[in-house]
Amino acid sequence: LYTQQCVARLAKCNGKDHVLKELYQLAIENFKLPYESGFPLKELYTPASSKSESDNLRSYLLQLRQELGSRLAEICIDANTNKPSKWWVCFSKRKFMGKSLDGPG
Repeated sequence: LYTQQCVARLAKCNGKDHVLKELYQLAIENFKLPYESGFPLKELYTPASSKSESDNLRSYLLQLRQELGSRLAEICIDANTNKPSKWWVCFSKRKFMGKSLDGPG
């Protein structure tokens, strides 16, 4: 779900620097943990047993989001044009299992 959100954001960017900045901003935004209300597939996850476990998960997911953003920027930007690759941009409109982190559905 997060990868689709990243691809949708990078589709609107011009150049690798803009993509890196935008995906970093997306990574550090406040986000729901998989078992919290508001997360699209929350019924698949069991809640954390303690606050420290929840904090550890949040820090792990934050690091994952930052790393994924930087790697997607490397892969999805066409080296010749310095713009998002049309092949990757076509996935920005598709939703995984009809779900999205951006809003309802």
